[in-house]
Amino acid sequence: MKKSRIKITLPNITTRDEAESVMNELALAETNKRTLTSRLDAAVLKLQDEAAVGIGECDTSIAAKVDALRAWAESHPEDFPKDRKSIVFLSGTLGFRTGTPKLALLSRAWKWEMVLNAVLARAFAFTRTTTELDKEAILAFAASEPDKEALETKVLKPIGVKVVQEESFYVEPKLTNTEVRL
Repeated sequence: MKKSRIKITLPNITTRDEAESVMNELALAETNKRTLTSRLDAAVLKLQDEAAVGIGECDTSIAAKVDALRAWAESHPEDFPKDRKSIVFLSGTLGFRTGTPKLALLSRAWKWEMVLNAVLARAFAFTRTTTELDKEAILAFAASEPDKEALETKVLKPIGVKVVQEESFYVEPKLTNTEVRL
């Protein structure tokens, strides 16, 4: 299958005045975008405020009905089909789900640090040790080293790394309160 490419023609800027003009257009476009975004945000906030009361009432009603259904289900286990933890109604299903197994402390007397020490004393198979590269420490060491050539040849090259810094282009238009043009 042949891929078709779309070619974008960039404006050919040859003088500082043309660059100034393009920067002005960029600043105006950014200002327009910011104004439109703020209008959109204001409209979204207004809709959220209008719906918040109704949503809150629905949440309260839902929570109360779920609590009532849970109380009914816990007090009527005989209504559940044999070997089933759920009941299917015309408008939905209710039931109990078994969660995934997890560890919990045996009592308030136990803390996780105490559990780790007990495991270390009895069952090493339940512990793990991870080793990972501390890139931040290498960068800090490289930044503090005055002799950059010695650092590269004696420390960084033998371990297979180098310190790089990339340069990126940026434009920061000065935004003003101008009229929005659509």
